[in-house]
Amino acid sequence: MATSPSVLSREAGTSTPTSRPARRLPSVPHILVALAAVLAFGLNFLALQSREATTMVVVADGAIAEGTALTADLVRTVPLPSDFEGLEHLIVGADLDRLHGWIVSRSVADGELVDRSIVIRPGANDGLRTMSIPVPVEHAVGATLVVSDRVDVISVIDGQPSFVAEDLEVVSIAPTSQGGLSGVGPYHIVVAVSSDEALALAKAIDDGSIEVVRSTGALLSTGDAS
Repeated sequence: MATSPSVLSREAGTSTPTSRPARRLPSVPHILVALAAVLAFGLNFLALQSREATTMVVVADGAIAEGTALTADLVRTVPLPSDFEGLEHLIVGADLDRLHGWIVSRSVADGELVDRSIVIRPGANDGLRTMSIPVPVEHAVGATLVVSDRVDVISVIDGQPSFVAEDLEVVSIAPTSQGGLSGVGPYHIVVAVSSDEALALAKAIDDGSIEVVRSTGALLSTGDAS
């Protein structure tokens, strides 16, 4: 007599498996909190990077005399923040090869930052020399001169004014202090001169009587330069 399968055997393999609890998806508030944390981390990282960004700038490694040819052994580089005010006016380490041999137009103290404006090409166009004229701002067109201006130089000796040199090209302008050109005080005008003009200017500087006149576009005087 055939035996019918029991209820248990009939139901074997047909029972519904026990279901697992469904995984909960993160809620919108949780996602927003996570995004805020990531954003805060990124902003902090960028801020730290910005504060730590520096540029290597050139300072004098010992006093540098006016008229010295610039070479790498006269200077050293130090880091400055890349957002340092006035950084664009300073010589940076990458400039040294290009400026090798250029002339320092004014003396530089040990440890002083080296400004781009105080170094000039050795020599000048048309075979002329270059010469630095130290002159107080109040006797130099109120510090309004710019590179490529033309100037005359007048000297007054024993009450008698005379032209020392005329129609000189301004090739560089440099303050004698970090105060800039706008304040009252001396600064240096670097001009292109002939050998005779250089001698006449040197005498006027030694006499202590210099008046620089902007002559850009003006006609030469009728008198001879002495």
